Amino acid sequence: MVVMLEIPLERGSKTPLYQQIAFHLKRMIESGTLPEGYKLPGTRQLAADLSVSRTTVNEAILLLEAEGYVELKKKSGCYVRRKNVAGVSREKAMCSEKVIWDLASGLPDKSLIATRFLSKILKDLSLNVGKDLILPAPLAGVPELRRALVKHAALRGIPARSDEVLVTAGGLEALAILIAAIKEQGVRNIFVEELTYSPVVELATKNKMQVCCISLNDPAYSLKDASKGDVLYLIPSFHNPTGSTLSLEARSSILEIARRKSLLIIEDDTYGELRYGKESVPALKAMENAEKIAYLGSFSQVLFPGFRMSYLLLPENLMKSCLDIKRIFYGSVSSLVQYFVLTFLEEGGLYETLEFVRNQISMRMRSLCEGFGKMLPQACFEMPLGGIYLWLNLPSLKGSKAALKAAAQGISVVPGVAFSVKGEDVEAVRLSVSSLRLSDISFVLSLLCRSWNDELLPQH
Repeated sequence: MVVMLEIPLERGSKTPLYQQIAFHLKRMIESGTLPEGYKLPGTRQLAADLSVSRTTVNEAILLLEAEGYVELKKKSGCYVRRKNVAGVSREKAMCSEKVIWDLASGLPDKSLIATRFLSKILKDLSLNVGKDLILPAPLAGVPELRRALVKHAALRGIPARSDEVLVTAGGLEALAILIAAIKEQGVRNIFVEELTYSPVVELATKNKMQVCCISLNDPAYSLKDASKGDVLYLIPSFHNPTGSTLSLEARSSILEIARRKSLLIIEDDTYGELRYGKESVPALKAMENAEKIAYLGSFSQVLFPGFRMSYLLLPENLMKSCLDIKRIFYGSVSSLVQYFVLTFLEEGGLYETLEFVRNQISMRMRSLCEGFGKMLPQACFEMPLGGIYLWLNLPSLKGSKAALKAAAQGISVVPGVAFSVKGEDVEAVRLSVSSLRLSDISFVLSLLCRSWNDELLPQH
C-alpha cells in the first residue's frame, strides 16, 4: 500500500526546503505521531508527493540521520528511531518504556469498568432510540438527561432545575467553557489553593486572568483582597492532588465570605461520588448561600473515562455565555454518550457500579496507607475520606527526584511540582489507586520504599 505523507512547505521562505522537510519530520517524531520503527516513504515517492527533487529529500533524510531521528537500512528503507532524538534522554526513554504500574494517570484498571452493562445498554439504545443516536444533540444536552441529572444531584442534597444543567464532554471542557465565560463577563481575578488542579491555572492564564493563591487554613485573610465578582475555585471533597476534604465549618465560613464579598465559587466535585469515609459532608452547592456557585459534577473519570461526560449546574447569569462559547468552540456532546449515561442512570446501573467502585477503591487506599505506615514511617499522609488520590509528603526528598526514582522501578507517580501554582518542587508526590490492583500493592510498596527510604529524614 502506498501511503502519502503530507508536509507543509513554504516555497518562498528563506529556509531551504530540505530543512523545512527535516524540521517537520522531527516534530512528527518527537510528538510520537511517527512511532519508532515507522518506515518513511521512499525518497522517490516523497519527492513526488511534495513536488521537490529527490536531492532535496535525500538532504533532509541525511540531516535526520545525523541527528539520530532516523536509521537507514540497506535495501530496506528509512525508519524512525525515536529513542535517541534530541531533547529526549536515553534515561527518560528507558523509564517511559519500563512503566509497569500506573499510579499517576487516575485512569481505572479494567476490573473497575462496568463492562457487563455496556453491551446490554448499547443494544437497548439501538432498538429504543434509533437514529437519534447519530444525530446532533441539543447544545445544552439531551432534555431527558438534563432532567435525570437534576434527580441525581438531588440525591446529594443539591437543589437544581434542568434549565441550569449544561452537559459537557468531560470536566476539563466544563472548566474551559466556564473560565472563558466568566472572563467574558469581565472577571479579572481567580483565587485558587497553592496546590491545585493545574489545568485551571493554565486556563485562567490563557484567558489573561490574574491567579491568586489562598490558604484554606485562614480563608478570611487569604480572601481579604478579593473584590466583588472575583472567582474562587475549590475542590472541597477528595481534593486533587491532596485528597483532603473541607470540614463543614470551613465550608460554611467560605460561603459566608463569598456571600459578603459577592464572589462566584466554582465547585469542582469531580470525585464527589466516590465517598467511602464514615463522615458525610455536603457539597457546597447543597448548603445555604449557594446561589452563586457553579457546580461541576462527573462520574465518567473512573467509571467510563473514554466517554468523557460531565455536567455543570450554572447560575442563571452564566448559562448564555457558556452556551455561546460551547457553540463556537466545542459543540454538543455525542448523542450516543448522552443516551448511554441516561440509560445507565435510569436503570440503576450507575448506583450499583458506584457502590462496587467505592468498595474497591476504599480497600486499595486502606491497604496502601497501612503499607506506607509500616514500611515508610518517615513519610506523612492522611487517609482520604474518598476519591482516588493519596498525597504523600516525603521529608527532604523533592517530588521530582522521588518520581524519577520511582520510574526507575517501573512505577509512575506525579511530583508535587505539577500542582504547585508557584512552581515549587515540593517534597511530595501524588499517587492514584485507580489503576493499582489490590494484589499488586504490597510489591509496589516494597519497590517505592526501596527507592525512597535512604533519601528521607528519620521521623522525630
